[in-house]
Amino acid sequence: MPSIPLNERIIFALDFADPRLALDQVERLDDQIKFFKVGLQLFLAGGWPVVEAIVQRGNKIMFDLKLYDIPATVRLAVAQFADRGITFATVHGYVPVVEAALTADSGVRILAVTVLTSMGNEEVTELNYQGTVEDLVVARAKKVLAIGCDGLVCSAREATRLRRECGPGFAMVTPGIRPADTNADDQQRIATPGRAIRDGADYLVIGRPIRDADDPEAAITTIQQEISTALAIRLE
Repeated sequence: MPSIPLNERIIFALDFADPRLALDQVERLDDQIKFFKVGLQLFLAGGWPVVEAIVQRGNKIMFDLKLYDIPATVRLAVAQFADRGITFATVHGYVPVVEAALTADSGVRILAVTVLTSMGNEEVTELNYQGTVEDLVVARAKKVLAIGCDGLVCSAREATRLRRECGPGFAMVTPGIRPADTNADDQQRIATPGRAIRDGADYLVIGRPIRDADDPEAAITTIQQEISTALAIRLE
């Protein structure tokens, strides 16, 4: 993995229904953060103009639509991402879907979503899977990485095992990040920024702990300091 600048380690989740509010946040925060997540809610509200406005300010985009459809449809959809300035795009971690996204030749790095961080062992059992969430994440990860997937979206709880069993040669993007003094909200498999980085995450998707902070800029600074400390420990 190439060196990642500190201002790209946090991917700020633009989970807004109003495009103007989202762009206000970008303008406020992109002196400190240069990577932003555009998900389904914001994209349906603002379309490509929102993506273009963020990219024009010199920022990177994680395009988080979590595509899951027949392979031909996924391939054609991902082909539409070319030349949009998108760095990462997410698809569900089903091998034919990932394979279709990779063959679109869009120039976008494809991330496979293993298991949503809102799911726990109980929900996985309801899928009739005979194992833990971690087992399912690792099993799916090995399959998609074997066909050339660029990276994974997974919780920090699986990070150590994924690095041990799958190696360093892929991007690990971790949602469900919560500083020690914040609420878990609707996430089940959560971790602090420092733990996630120490355990092998490359990028941290963070929304509410920054957005809802009394001082978002100060919250970013604190998280980035924690990331720097964790990286120093990880690289020892």
